[in-house]
Amino acid sequence: MNSEHRTLNDEVGLLPVIIRVCCSFVFSILIITNTSGQALQTLYSGLDNAAGLYVTQNSVYIVEQGKDRVLKLDHSGNLLDTIGGKGGGNYQFSKPVDVDATNGLKIFVTDFNNRRVQVFDRRGQYLSSISASDAFGTNRPYNPTQVAVNGLGEVFFVDAENYIRRFDLDSNLLDEFRIPSEVKSIDEMNVTSREILILDKESKTIHRLSLNGNYEGFFTANGVQALFANEGGIWRAFSDRVEFESRSRQTKTINLSTDLKATDMQVEDGMIFILSSGDLYKIPGSNQ
Repeated sequence: MNSEHRTLNDEVGLLPVIIRVCCSFVFSILIITNTSGQALQTLYSGLDNAAGLYVTQNSVYIVEQGKDRVLKLDHSGNLLDTIGGKGGGNYQFSKPVDVDATNGLKIFVTDFNNRRVQVFDRRGQYLSSISASDAFGTNRPYNPTQVAVNGLGEVFFVDAENYIRRFDLDSNLLDEFRIPSEVKSIDEMNVTSREILILDKESKTIHRLSLNGNYEGFFTANGVQALFANEGGIWRAFSDRVEFESRSRQTKTINLSTDLKATDMQVEDGMIFILSSGDLYKIPGSNQ
């Protein structure tokens, strides 16, 4: 793997920013910084070990792992519905990890200890479960953690047994591949129509994979707590700021007025939603 480091002040006299170029994937960066600390708006408090977040045009879904349930809120933080409770039956979870509500029509929830992914409709009605025995025809362990759906309607699940599995929206298996050895931990996964991005906190790295699992490169991610990516670019949450890097090779930094420890983040309609283990926050009016 060829890589190099450059500093912008060496070339154009701007702020010193280290750029890692992997596999000839070159970024030209314009720095736009909000120097005053942006206040976080608290939408919902008192969460018990919140682990996963997904935001649609109208709703916010939170995996509250400490209570083995999923919360559905509106964008103002009002509680609309709950799904779950501890157990092994339909509508029950045992250590849920992540949620993806796709286009709002289907909701996928990874149910780690029950070794399945439960699928619900937009009203929270149970549709089906994806488990190792009925999806793959084997009894090998299947422990789903992260889930992500891209704009092509492909559903990607991380299996803690060192696999990523790809399905269509009807839960038909399309592909599966081993996680590359360069990846030490999968703390978050985002999938676009082009690639898979994995936040690896153990190695302080964001890995880039092709949609069929080939290793494409990496970015350094020292201090990154949460990651969100879509067709427009990549957002990174740190304890004191949020950084955005667009596909058009521009960046923006939003400094925060208070420190936080993010577990997940989402961006919807210009609003940045940040989840900690106990609270949900929003940075309003952050249109890119």
